[in-house]
Amino acid sequence: MPQLAFANSFWQSYDVLENPVKAGVRKAMAKFQQLTIAELHADKGLHLESVHNARDPRMRIIRINDFWRGGG
Repeated sequence: MPQLAFANSFWQSYDVLENPVKAGVRKAMAKFQQLTIAELHADKGLHLESVHNARDPRMRIIRINDFWRGGG
């Protein structure tokens, strides 16, 4: 099952994000709750990308909107 993780530091900064960015985060969270891993990879809105030199090769970053990406 796919997992979506957030650093504690993210939640400390969440309230200062612009409303469209907050909406994108909530939309991504909903997709991770509803979709299978195959569906997440096929979802063009999330645009899952590998992270070079990540400790865990399964780690991916996702699109929040046209400017912001989530991951780390």
